[in-house]
Amino acid sequence: MFFPLALFIFELTFLTFMSFPSCFSTESEKRMAEAASAAEALQRSLDAEVANRSALEAVVSSACEGIRVSAGEPGSSLRSRVEALYSQAGERLREALHAGVKKALAVVSSHYVGIDLPAVCEGYVLPEDEMEAQEELQKLEDAADAPGDALATFFDAEVELPPLGAQGPA
Repeated sequence: MFFPLALFIFELTFLTFMSFPSCFSTESEKRMAEAASAAEALQRSLDAEVANRSALEAVVSSACEGIRVSAGEPGSSLRSRVEALYSQAGERLREALHAGVKKALAVVSSHYVGIDLPAVCEGYVLPEDEMEAQEELQKLEDAADAPGDALATFFDAEVELPPLGAQGPA
């Protein structure tokens, strides 16, 4: 993709130079060559940025399609599509948290018939003293760490993201 403004500036400078060759010195010719070189480098840089943006747009579109998120109206901005992905990711995380808590409660219920789930859902039962409560909470979390990982691993097969079909240069 060639940037028309850089071409226009180069052509204007070149045509001016060719129209009045006797007005330009060797120094002017050198500056003209430097300007042409700078214009070409600028064009290459712009082309690379355009290619990178196109690749990013392709990845975002693919991600939107992969998790079935509306990418907005045709031609919507990259920012709005990324914001839609971000919002959907937050919603999916909340859904995953809720599903995980429900599964954990179901597993606990299967081991302890008659457990009072509404009471469990009221939260921790901790000492009144804030320092003691923090220490007790840390002990409970430490004790649940390895078994929690084991239980979560039991459900890993249920979590699967669709492949991200990214196009363009990496």
